[in-house]
Amino acid sequence: MTVSGVLSAMGMRELRATLRAVVQRVEEGAPVVILKDGQPLAVMIQHEEAERWRKIEDALAALHALNVYPEALNDPSELADLTTLQPPDNATIRRLTSGPRAILSPLRTVGLSDARAAFATLIDEVAAGRVRTIVARGHLAVAIIPASEYDRLRALSRAVSWFRGAGLDLAAASEQQVIDFVRTRRQQSGGAQQQAAG
Repeated sequence: MTVSGVLSAMGMRELRATLRAVVQRVEEGAPVVILKDGQPLAVMIQHEEAERWRKIEDALAALHALNVYPEALNDPSELADLTTLQPPDNATIRRLTSGPRAILSPLRTVGLSDARAAFATLIDEVAAGRVRTIVARGHLAVAIIPASEYDRLRALSRAVSWFRGAGLDLAAASEQQVIDFVRTRRQQSGGAQQQAAG
């Protein structure tokens, strides 16, 4: 999972000059932050990792429908008791659901040579919120996402890990599996509370 991997950082000029080698390194699981004047603009991650997060976003949408908002929690351990978990207030829900999710943008590809030739323009587009995927050696190799999106996904990774530890892989779960998981957890929590009260 490259979103939680160790980051390296490179300036745009250096990255453009060594793009082919950097793409290969990112494909192997080492994300790279792209800097401009010392500020992070974008992050290169494996294409498979971007696809994984698109699937996680679908699972999060199913959780939202059940009034579970992992993004709003300070600590994922609050998810342990879904029976008493309070949904956030309406303003927070609006902020969470209206916020940009660049990872869900349509797939837009660029060849490695074209990416290198127009690298500055490409990174400006990504920084503006449009994910780009570099094609190398005939396959989808790496996704370049805005730095703010990388930060958002990184913050979510703790909740994703909690669900995986509890038995639900958000990246692989169907909508029905998410619903069944939440219902079972709520029934178990509710039953435990009734036993403690009785």
